[in-house]
Amino acid sequence: MSTFPLAAGRDREAVRHELVRRTVRVLGRTDLPGHLVRVTVGGDELAGFASVGPADHVKVFLPTSGGVVARDYTPSEYRPVGASSGPELDLDFVVHGEEGPASAWALTAAPGDEVSFGGPRGSRLAPSGYRNALVIADPSGLPALRRWVRAFAGVVPVHALLFGGAEAVGYLDDAELAAATPQVLAAEHDLVEVVASQDLDDDSFVFAAGEATALVPVRRHLRERLPKEHLSLHGYWRRGDATFDHHSPLDPSDPD
Repeated sequence: MSTFPLAAGRDREAVRHELVRRTVRVLGRTDLPGHLVRVTVGGDELAGFASVGPADHVKVFLPTSGGVVARDYTPSEYRPVGASSGPELDLDFVVHGEEGPASAWALTAAPGDEVSFGGPRGSRLAPSGYRNALVIADPSGLPALRRWVRAFAGVVPVHALLFGGAEAVGYLDDAELAAATPQVLAAEHDLVEVVASQDLDDDSFVFAAGEATALVPVRRHLRERLPKEHLSLHGYWRRGDATFDHHSPLDPSDPD
């Protein structure tokens, strides 16, 4: 299991990268649990790619019949020398039919197809010095959750809450499952109640990613329990809003 560097303390060290747009070709596509598809890309322009923070993302420029659209994705895993004897990068997509441009592309991407992406522009390392960490994700946040588990493994005890389907557990490998002690939340679970029952205090760190509306009450609860510097909470999508920008405030009523 590859790991990511940790900052020396609770402050998350920032690392800047040269912003490069790369054109790569599809090497293969793999179906994954949790309604995800992994597209592996490679090519000479991938050499030198760097992604050292668990919350990193790249901007993928996807060809569609109406032109090119850009979407942000977590780089799942980079191999300087992979099975193709060259650099390889895995990108994992949640698929839900061919309605969305990213889902449609991931379902039809074939070896040899070209695609471009840029970034990451920078990385923030995972912090050290915490007693424990809680990581929360629906299928859209699983690649980032996986990177957080890898970053903390063996250093900070981690508990993972997976909501959105029991099959999501199959996305994690054996080492990640051992490091994360995952708990699957069924539809009938109240996410806020489950989070409220967790062992959290001023020595805890929490990462969450997923559907924005579901995470707003979680954020409000956590802001009452923990300093905001101990939280990294992100809405990756919003139900019914195809133009949602994950950079926008998770809770518009309290954007700080």
